[in-house]
Amino acid sequence: MFSTRDFVTAGINVLGAIDALEGALARATSGADSICVTEHEKDLICMGIVDARFVLSTHGLQADKVLTLLTIRLASSLEVSRTKALSALSELRTVEALAAVDAKANLQAIAA
Repeated sequence: MFSTRDFVTAGINVLGAIDALEGALARATSGADSICVTEHEKDLICMGIVDARFVLSTHGLQADKVLTLLTIRLASSLEVSRTKALSALSELRTVEALAAVDAKANLQAIAA
């Protein structure tokens, strides 16, 4: 069984990835086809994706392909397609909601 701390940490890391992607998107010009991320944002995004996989696996789900593609792209470059970034952002928001539900359920189980 996973602890509450696992889901809370996962949720925080997913939120960090969301924030990093939103920051990179905000810096890019509106017509740009790609965005550039900093090394720090890259680290936050990669940690968030790892924890997103953890949360999804606890629900018997697999990570969306866009998260895998984003990870591969970040391994070789700090430039990411705007469309992939927006898709990953949407997927990460869904995972963050799952992590929040899991953390709350575990807290209620502990309290009972």
